[in-house]
Amino acid sequence: MPIRKAQLIDENTGQVMAEKSGLFETFHPEKGYLFRNNAKYVKFYQEIRLSDVIKNKSDYANMHLLAEHLYKNTNMIAVYRNKKYVPASEYDMQQIVGMCERRFKEFLDRMINAGVIAKVIIKSKNTLTAQYYINPLYFNTSKYLSASLYMLFQKQLDEYLPDWVIRKFHEK
Repeated sequence: MPIRKAQLIDENTGQVMAEKSGLFETFHPEKGYLFRNNAKYVKFYQEIRLSDVIKNKSDYANMHLLAEHLYKNTNMIAVYRNKKYVPASEYDMQQIVGMCERRFKEFLDRMINAGVIAKVIIKSKNTLTAQYYINPLYFNTSKYLSASLYMLFQKQLDEYLPDWVIRKFHEK
């Protein structure tokens, strides 16, 4: 059985201030097997239901397909192309969900209007690029809520966040 060891080190002196070690159980008799501990993941919260926002089963299924393409710790919809992850274009997302162009644009507009997806336009040099993010209330790829994701979905998130967190996000 592996042993987990953690140290608290003073960054100025390099001195070990505290040390903690313990067994790292990959199989616990009551909890079971620690399944895919280091794998990328997308989580959702059972008390915040996407189905309360999206009534159309097809739209609901399409959001799950897009959620399979979230880039780690960002909630950005991305595709793997030429040996790297890149922001998914509307065409890429259309291919992911398998819809014609017109129907996909209608779907995307519904999701943006419902606050489930946000579209961000990035201007660099003379190019405009769109990036699409999924609201972390419904699918999340990180333990943390970044300030940028908060700003994108502030209207929806404020209902679920404590006041002190909202104040922290609004500090300079």
